[in-house]
Amino acid sequence: MRILYRAVLTVLLLQIAALSFGCESDEPAQVKVISGKEAREIDAASSKAVLLDVRTQEEFDNTNIPGSILIPYDELESRLSELPDKTAEIIIFCRAGRRSAIAADILISNGYKKVYDMQIIEHWWQ
Repeated sequence: MRILYRAVLTVLLLQIAALSFGCESDEPAQVKVISGKEAREIDAASSKAVLLDVRTQEEFDNTNIPGSILIPYDELESRLSELPDKTAEIIIFCRAGRRSAIAADILISNGYKKVYDMQIIEHWWQ
């Protein structure tokens, strides 16, 4: 009985130690859908935040968020080198949300960790 008690105690202590030292989870990064207000807060709080517009050049020329960069979603995979390191906070948006969701999946599958989907550009001003 005493051996079983020590074994259980050892396992518990090892688990607590692993959590205390911040061992990274094996869970894949996930996209977080956010509001315009949350996007503005993230952008203001982080010098590494990127506002990524995945619409067309024509749409971007018509309306854009100051400071945002344009990489159309269908070019994103081949232009990932234009983005900062994979730990940067990236806020993605488009006109209706479909292209931003596709772009978010591309980023996650390429190892980006902090991907936020604001979905619709108009949310920025709401």
